[in-house]
Amino acid sequence: MNPAMSKRAQKDQQISVAADPKQWSEQSKRSVAYHFKREYVDEPYKCSRCSVACTFTAQDQKYTFEIKKASKDQRRKFCSTCWSESNRMRATLSEYDLRWTAEKSSLRANREFLTEWLELFMRWKQFAPYKHDIAKIAMVRCLLKLG
Repeated sequence: MNPAMSKRAQKDQQISVAADPKQWSEQSKRSVAYHFKREYVDEPYKCSRCSVACTFTAQDQKYTFEIKKASKDQRRKFCSTCWSESNRMRATLSEYDLRWTAEKSSLRANREFLTEWLELFMRWKQFAPYKHDIAKIAMVRCLLKLG
């Protein structure tokens, strides 16, 4: 939306979609919003990683809350590009965890694997600064020092 537009003009341009709270998750049905929410409207936000302006569209909200059954308290945090990157990174971290579990004895001395794993952990902090595995990071750093 054009920043020069008045809030009223922006609100007039927002798209709304009828809400059906009966389709929400059980957790969301216990919220106060359950009794009052009648429509979804486009919600502007800024990507917390790259700062691009985005919109959580009314249609996306309907799908997110009524089909996927996500918590009504959920808010968008990333643009679609950063969201896709975070999903790829999460999947890659899972692959590294599985590989570590299966091949721990040989990977302990594999500097290439350990370095890549540590770099992944450091990049992951950009997406989820509150969800990093401090113990694994410390272990990998320790193994790199020993090698």
